[in-house]
Amino acid sequence: MTVDYKKLKNAILEDNPIFFVTPNPVYAIGLERIIKNYFIICSQKSDIVRYLKKEKIAVLCLNDNKIKNAGKILTNGKVVKYVKNKSKNKKANVITFKPSPIIQQICKKNNFKYLGNDWKLNRGLEDKIKFVEVTKKVKVSNADSRIIRLNKEGCLLDFSGNKKFVIQFPRGFSGNSTFFIKNKNDFDKILKKYENRKAKLSKYFKGETYTINACVIEDKILIGKPIFQITGLSLYNRNNFGTCGNDYVYPRKLKKEQREKIFDYTKKIGDYIKKLGYKGIFGLDLVVSDKRVDLIEINPRIIGSMPLFTKLQIQNDQPPFLFLSILEFISSANVKNNNFKEWDKENNFNASQLILRNVKSKPIKIIKNLKSGIYEIKKNKLVFKKETYGAEKKMKENEFLVQCSAKGHIVSPNIEYANIQVGYGIMENEKEFRDYFKKIAKLVMENIKIQQI
Repeated sequence: MTVDYKKLKNAILEDNPIFFVTPNPVYAIGLERIIKNYFIICSQKSDIVRYLKKEKIAVLCLNDNKIKNAGKILTNGKVVKYVKNKSKNKKANVITFKPSPIIQQICKKNNFKYLGNDWKLNRGLEDKIKFVEVTKKVKVSNADSRIIRLNKEGCLLDFSGNKKFVIQFPRGFSGNSTFFIKNKNDFDKILKKYENRKAKLSKYFKGETYTINACVIEDKILIGKPIFQITGLSLYNRNNFGTCGNDYVYPRKLKKEQREKIFDYTKKIGDYIKKLGYKGIFGLDLVVSDKRVDLIEINPRIIGSMPLFTKLQIQNDQPPFLFLSILEFISSANVKNNNFKEWDKENNFNASQLILRNVKSKPIKIIKNLKSGIYEIKKNKLVFKKETYGAEKKMKENEFLVQCSAKGHIVSPNIEYANIQVGYGIMENEKEFRDYFKKIAKLVMENIKIQQI
């Protein structure tokens, strides 16, 4: 499907400067060449900032490692002044990955328009306990989940027949609120630490983890292809169910009926949240086995994989969900009645991404970083080929993009400090990389020196 960007751009360019606010500039990449009045505001210093400025992309970087969320960035007087100066007499539009009370308060105080859902709606939907009731309402399978109170009387688990369970608390990040319960000893440890707290209890079904991106616009629920989530690899994420990357090629092994069930679940959830007033991007996490598809949770916000996903949509001439989400918040009439397919069955992306996170229990410091850009391997060594800030369509099979935090950067536990992107599938099976990518991941990690602090 050919996208008429000119028609869509007219609704966004001149009168609507867009400010993407995020600590890590990597997460704001995607629309910088689609939207003319596009500004990136970040707090973390990196090669990416220099590359963007070199390409004439407007960036304000605070170079303050201590600022770790968009709300704190927006409270900075220098940032508020920058937004007002760049907006001139036009309405400033602010976008962040996740809404919060402080972000909305600052926007209201300064007459900025926030391009996101109300934080209360976001919090209500992302609550894993409340989401159990949502899945029941729309009749979607959710691993036979139920809500429990963590105490000895209220939660008697039957471990006979090698039964296993998963316990999740209302909110978390990258698997840090999800616990695998194999036996009574596992349960007793959780009980001791979280006694009397409410939690979501699910039966454990062995299967593969997938995510799917979708976008609520005026007259449609746009749905992307299933993306394989790389989880449970302790070198890259310290949590059992923590995500450390995505493979866009691996899902082609899914059966037709599995794909259709994933689409059906996504459509039902999209229709439900739309009735609540939700707009724009959301993501769903699912577990898929031979016999069933189970919806695990919703991410009612922009997803961490969105920068790469946006680049892939643009490269494949698809309407980027992030672009349409911005348009939806500015004026939904601009996207209404466009000839967008709700589900593009034909289009396949060739890409994968591995995220390197701090797997230590304490913060780490980057002692030696890798220059961000395109690399290849020669004689078992990394060879830097080109400065660039994002994935390129014409990368060769032996080339890969590295995006890395700056030397001296302090990284909190489970937070990303680098990622690797390639133009092919990297998974041999659910838990194992293809041989060549194993070498890439090993060399990249060896060349980044970290120190626990």
